[in-house]
Amino acid sequence: MKLTIYKKMIMGFSAIITIMIISSAYVLFELNTVANGAKIILSSNVRIQELARQLQAIIQDENGYAGKYLISNDETYFSLFIETSKQVDQNLNLLLKKQSSHEEQSLIYRMQKAHDTLVAHIQNKKPETNANQKQIRQKNIAILLDSLDILISKNHSSIEKKMIRIESITARSVKVALLLIAGTLFAAITAALIITRTITRPIGDLIKGTEQIARGKFEKILVSSHDEIALLADAVNDMSAKINDVNELKTQMMQQISHELKTPLQAMQSAHDVLKVSKSVKDSQIKMLDVFDRGIDKIANFSKQYLDLAKIESGVMQYNMELSDLPKIVEPIVDDAKLIAASKNIDLELNFDAVPRVMADSEKISIIISNLISNAIKYTPKNGKIVVSIVPCDLGVQVKVQDSGIGINQDEIPNIFERFYQASNIKKIACTGSGVGLAIVKAYTEGHGGKIYVESRPDQGSLFKVEFPIMNNKPLKAPAEPLSLSEND
Repeated sequence: MKLTIYKKMIMGFSAIITIMIISSAYVLFELNTVANGAKIILSSNVRIQELARQLQAIIQDENGYAGKYLISNDETYFSLFIETSKQVDQNLNLLLKKQSSHEEQSLIYRMQKAHDTLVAHIQNKKPETNANQKQIRQKNIAILLDSLDILISKNHSSIEKKMIRIESITARSVKVALLLIAGTLFAAITAALIITRTITRPIGDLIKGTEQIARGKFEKILVSSHDEIALLADAVNDMSAKINDVNELKTQMMQQISHELKTPLQAMQSAHDVLKVSKSVKDSQIKMLDVFDRGIDKIANFSKQYLDLAKIESGVMQYNMELSDLPKIVEPIVDDAKLIAASKNIDLELNFDAVPRVMADSEKISIIISNLISNAIKYTPKNGKIVVSIVPCDLGVQVKVQDSGIGINQDEIPNIFERFYQASNIKKIACTGSGVGLAIVKAYTEGHGGKIYVESRPDQGSLFKVEFPIMNNKPLKAPAEPLSLSEND
């Protein structure tokens, strides 16, 4: 079943809503039970208490009328006795109807029997001439009153038990409600995490894949979903394949252009060499030939650098990694650069500590260091100073190139590794560059798994740091685009 993001969210929220409805229904049911219990207590047990207490007063009145009648034989008291006895019968019947307990019903039957005996005794209209008749009346009255006391006591006990039960139900309902709330919250969080995870995980895979594409690795992106993100991944994969094809075509084209340029350049170089040694060439013409020679060298160098950039962009740049000693690679480069630095009276020195060996492509390391030193010489005025240092670092080995040159504006530092970018203060020096040297430096450094940093202030010089990891023996491909620049404060 194919679940879209919309369906996943609907299913998750539906589950949460269902759980909330069930929990709310349970709480309402328990609260209804509590309400019914309270209603029963108020409408039944409390009414029984009232009837029993009223009945006690009526029986006392009835007993008083009976005693006065038996002593005085006055018909008025007899009428009052008969009237109150009817009220007693009515109340006893009401009590009987409201009782559900067999024990309490038996108690009321006993009261009715005692009351019937009392009424029959009084209706004989015989004065109480002996103690036995008075004892019979008092005994029945005692049965009625004692039975009412027992009924009131039982009813009071029943009320207490029901109240305790209601309290227990209420406490249990509160606990269950809290558990349901906690369970609902947990289920909601779990559902939200699951939904979020099913959405964010493929997005994360997609982000990683696009980052790899940006670095020139056009491997197919696989996502663990079958929704809209999978369709997006398919679109990105199609785009990646087309970009890869374009890059390969561009690389092939650049290789072809480089090859096509190389042939006429070689011919021009050969012609230059022949003319320069020719006796018919005058001294003034030799100077022009030197201009041609420098132009040929610049075109050839630019062609090679641009071809390298094309390879880096297409992700086909290969690295011949081997265990290397960086000081041995850097030292001859510095020695050669000293000749150029001497022409500007620039002091160039090399300092290095004992450092571990690194897995590196010696040729590309040489290009990195040469470009950094060449830039330092180019942007350092006469009588300046350049210091090259090789020291251990957390990553492995760090090479630092510190100059006393014109420096770089802070807002321009993030852009200096972009292709063809040149800082605005380049006008301070007489020469210009191709604008690809630092782009190649950054690409080659990151191709080794290393990092590059720069610190600079206008007219205060610049410090470039390149770090290389120890024993990184994986042949890497350089990124298609220079990554954002980091500064080491």
